Amino acid sequence: MPDTEDFLTASLDHDNLQVDAEDPNPRPMIAVLDARPGLEDSFRARIVELVREVRREPGCVTFTAYEARDVPGRFYLYEVYTDAAAFDAHLRTEHVHRFISAIPEYSTGGPESLVQLDELPIDQPHHRPSRGRT
Repeated sequence: MPDTEDFLTASLDHDNLQVDAEDPNPRPMIAVLDARPGLEDSFRARIVELVREVRREPGCVTFTAYEARDVPGRFYLYEVYTDAAAFDAHLRTEHVHRFISAIPEYSTGGPESLVQLDELPIDQPHHRPSRGRT
């Protein structure tokens, strides 16, 4: 198992966690983390604790944790921050550092488990004026 400090540093330096802090757009992301066998309950408790703390962050729009129905111990963390600066601030919090540092003990996941998302633009359908019948 890697040293937790090394794991934390490597995770925070990983490309998946890099942002342009000047980006004013919302930062949605999802993390998919599998618990180590036998540690599902302990990992679930860690995730619940993290969710409670992150939801208090001023830049957190939403932070929701899900567990797969068909794969117990597989967790999906859906997060949205007001902007990249808020996500950057999130990554600097003590509770996030504690959680990331615990991942090697509780999960098989790593920094590649977090995926930043870009919303697909959905054009509004063009309304055609009704044409009367003649």
